[in-house]
Amino acid sequence: MVKPSSCLWIKQVLWLTRKNQGLLFGLATYIQWGFLSLFWKLLAGVSAYNTFSWRIVFTVVTMLVYALVAKQNARFKGELVELWQDKKALLRMLLASFLIAANWLIYIYAVGHGQATQASLGYYIMPIVSILFALIFLRESLSRSMWAAVVLAFIGVLVLVANTGKLPVSLGLALSFGFYGLIKKGVRLSSDVAMLVESGLLLPFVAIYLIFFSPESFSSYSSMEMFLLAISGVVTAVPLLCFSEAVKRAPLNLIGFIQYLNPTIQLLVAILIFGETVSFGELKGFLFIWMAILVFVTGQIVTFRRSS
Repeated sequence: MVKPSSCLWIKQVLWLTRKNQGLLFGLATYIQWGFLSLFWKLLAGVSAYNTFSWRIVFTVVTMLVYALVAKQNARFKGELVELWQDKKALLRMLLASFLIAANWLIYIYAVGHGQATQASLGYYIMPIVSILFALIFLRESLSRSMWAAVVLAFIGVLVLVANTGKLPVSLGLALSFGFYGLIKKGVRLSSDVAMLVESGLLLPFVAIYLIFFSPESFSSYSSMEMFLLAISGVVTAVPLLCFSEAVKRAPLNLIGFIQYLNPTIQLLVAILIFGETVSFGELKGFLFIWMAILVFVTGQIVTFRRSS
């Protein structure tokens, strides 16, 4: 007969193992996303619109192949039928598709036009924008530390605008992703099915662009560019699938703490590999935003300790 204490110990070991697996999947996700700018930089010779369009095409192909190979056909079909029957959810997914399209396009453009530093900053402030949207649209309350983080980030954006004379790329990335998350709230779809739906809804639009309006054809690219475009769907899908496994296994607060690995890697890549420079005026704005992140993370740690 197995003692209750032994059963409890076994459960704790299994939970820790599952948690560690989730952490590894989370690290894999954010490291892949962090170095993704290197991939898009290799496609700088292809226009941002065409890179984005081919990314959509090959993401659809990748997700369909994944569903077949992983024998997920029945699950995909079931979720797609449910979505088709729920017109409100379908409309939400259509809006979400356009928002994530804007986010991807801004990011690809930024990396290809020497603004990877600004792009990394957008990923730093995304969590704060999401919290602000939760306050405005979902009537959620904010702690003092959250308020302080929001105010500091807002000041940082104003400083960037004042010093550059234009709305920063980082704000476009953060706002598009913030609205994307808000629109998708309440839509019950697996992350892999959601990716297929979002890219599938965009497919007719990018197909029209590629066939009738694109100044470039696929055959006009170099062999390397064609290869990179062909695997862009895989590059898009793999981190998302890793993230899906991470949130299944590890607590969300743990995943939330390591999310800043992504923009930190992006920032280091932009400065050390791409050779981008930051003006003194931009640095002042960055400092306010980094202070906002510090306040935000500190508040999260304090809340986590109180609840544990």
